[in-house]
Amino acid sequence: MQNADLDVSEDGLSKLADDMDAMQRYLEQQTRRMDAVVDSIEAGWRGPAAKAYRSLHRGVAEDAVRIRNILVLLEEATRLSRDGFTEQELDTLGRISKLQDGADVSATARAWSEPAPGSAPAQPQSRILDV
Repeated sequence: MQNADLDVSEDGLSKLADDMDAMQRYLEQQTRRMDAVVDSIEAGWRGPAAKAYRSLHRGVAEDAVRIRNILVLLEEATRLSRDGFTEQELDTLGRISKLQDGADVSATARAWSEPAPGSAPAQPQSRILDV
């Protein structure tokens, strides 16, 4: 069987790698945005339900970190594949993969969940006095 179906232009591979890079940034941005929403909800919501919701959100953030790590590896593999893989490039991908296996997903998810400097979650306010 011939590899005719595997013929992809260098520009196509570069575009794909650039798209994966953009997706990594977008994923982090959306995770931070989601965390801001959770913070605002949690500001007025206490108790077991709030803790369960925060725990669920933390799991989603950790999954987002894992997806981002896979995108990093795929992006690098795509960039390296433009001219075919050398043995050294395959070794590089292997080292990246091993580093990702040892990455602290929870710590990264916590870092994504920290509010931006100078921004605090809004305190809930009653509008009853507006009447």
